Amino acid sequence: MMRKSPMLEEAWRYWSSLRSGRNLPRREALDPRAMSLTLGHSMILDRVRPGTVRIRLGGRVMNSLMGMEVRGLPIRAIFDVAQRARAIDLVEQVFEAPATLELDLISRTDSAITHARMLILPLQDASGAVSKALTCIALEAFDPEPPHRFTILRDRLNPLSPTTGAWSQDRLLAQDAAQQPAMEMAEAGTPYTAAPRSRPYLRVVK
Repeated sequence: MMRKSPMLEEAWRYWSSLRSGRNLPRREALDPRAMSLTLGHSMILDRVRPGTVRIRLGGRVMNSLMGMEVRGLPIRAIFDVAQRARAIDLVEQVFEAPATLELDLISRTDSAITHARMLILPLQDASGAVSKALTCIALEAFDPEPPHRFTILRDRLNPLSPTTGAWSQDRLLAQDAAQQPAMEMAEAGTPYTAAPRSRPYLRVVK
């Protein structure tokens, strides 16, 4: 859906190149010199605690869209008020799963419409916890009049595995089964065991 954008493709390639073995990239591994093509379009997200994700660093593009320095803002601030609960739920899953998240976004102002695409890629902090994320935003049409609050048109969440980049189908099925609630009034099944018989049903009569 998203990475048809050359900008997001470049961010994806760089992030993928930093994955060492079975691990996600670490925040300290990011090198601004290697991100020259995407740096102005990038942000670093910091998950302070569950439910609270802030913009740790923001590039010039997001600053222009918001009409202010975005550093320190909660990530929900860039979304329309009616979209914030959905946005936070999706971003939380980037850290929890972990997963990559791709978003198609739109912002309408009185003068024009801004179309944007966003890619959010999880990172490990110094302790190995998944509490950071590299974010890249690409604009298809840009209204220079800030501030912008985005509506999510489409989203794609891709849970990651250490080796293949996506959880195996067996694991997904196991997770789905574990999340299914028990049927109302249902009781745990008890395996049937035949009781021992003291004598057979049939006897041979001579």
